Amino acid sequence: MKVKIDDIEKVTSLLLSKLKESKGNEIELNNDFYWDISEEELYNPYQDPKNITLDQLSDDLEEIQRLIKSDDAITYDLKRLASILKALSIENRTAF
Repeated sequence: MKVKIDDIEKVTSLLLSKLKESKGNEIELNNDFYWDISEEELYNPYQDPKNITLDQLSDDLEEIQRLIKSDDAITYDLKRLASILKALSIENRTAF
């Protein structure tokens, strides 16, 4: 499967724009801690995950905010961003 980054960028921008129109520029997230399944087990539907850790949205957000001031992004920052986007989607199911 191939992913077109331009398409992901356009849809992300569209969805965030709609969320902003509906909820405003700042949204309170009610949850902070979340379960994180190891990368090796995440896409293996044939085995129950055993390597589950606890992560924190506030840590993810802190790192994302740091990127605004610097240019030292790494691919792991996509995972942090994805966690925040997932939380936004879960806590704002009927935003628009």
